[in-house]
Amino acid sequence: MAERYPSRQAVASVADEGGRAVEVEVRLFGGLAEHAGGARTRVEVADDATVADLRPALAAKHPALAPLLARVNVAVDLEVAGEDRSLAGAREVAVLPPVAGGAATDDVRVVTGLRRPPLPVEATIEAVSTPDVGATAVFLGSVRDHAGDLDDVVRLDYSAYDEMAERMLSDLAAEIATDHPQVRGIALLHSTGELPVGAHTILVVCTAPHRAEAFSACEDALERVKDRLPVWKREVTADGAHRWVGLPPTGD
Repeated sequence: MAERYPSRQAVASVADEGGRAVEVEVRLFGGLAEHAGGARTRVEVADDATVADLRPALAAKHPALAPLLARVNVAVDLEVAGEDRSLAGAREVAVLPPVAGGAATDDVRVVTGLRRPPLPVEATIEAVSTPDVGATAVFLGSVRDHAGDLDDVVRLDYSAYDEMAERMLSDLAAEIATDHPQVRGIALLHSTGELPVGAHTILVVCTAPHRAEAFSACEDALERVKDRLPVWKREVTADGAHRWVGLPPTGD
């Protein structure tokens, strides 16, 4: 049985017992924003509250979020935080739905970021190439007209926690440069916004002296981006219906 979150009255009692009650502004993304009716909300917690205390407070204010909160991450000041992370003094708190530190890169050409389509494929490949490169591995994702049990997808809507995603793409490039020392260039670009069928969603480019090194780095980079980047995808069908990938539907 799923954990039941306390009522609004219970949350108020926790705040009273923990000390002075304070309001925390919380950013919401993807399907969470949709269920809560907005991309920002304010909840009341104790002044010594932690990330663990934030979840029941959100559930009390937005009951539609309650079944989803066990699966989300909480970011504090652009970093995914543990349950014991204090909220005191936080400049920004965000709740991140599931998504379907680095080393120096002085000797590696790097291009990262979020982009509106179309992605600049040729220019990006050129930007991460050097005279000693003998192999360029490219992964270019595209929107297809079906997804799982949906046969009539007309577009994908990508939303992102922009500031955190930009930082994470840079960090991931640094990780790849460290873990694949033969790589000479790395590009990690991800599209945002409304993307029709055929539009490019993600571009990963890795250059190296030899093909095995380029292929290995490119596949590794793609998997890390898919697993960790705070970007969320909504599938939209021809009849106007939609669903958020990675987030189960909730009842009315």
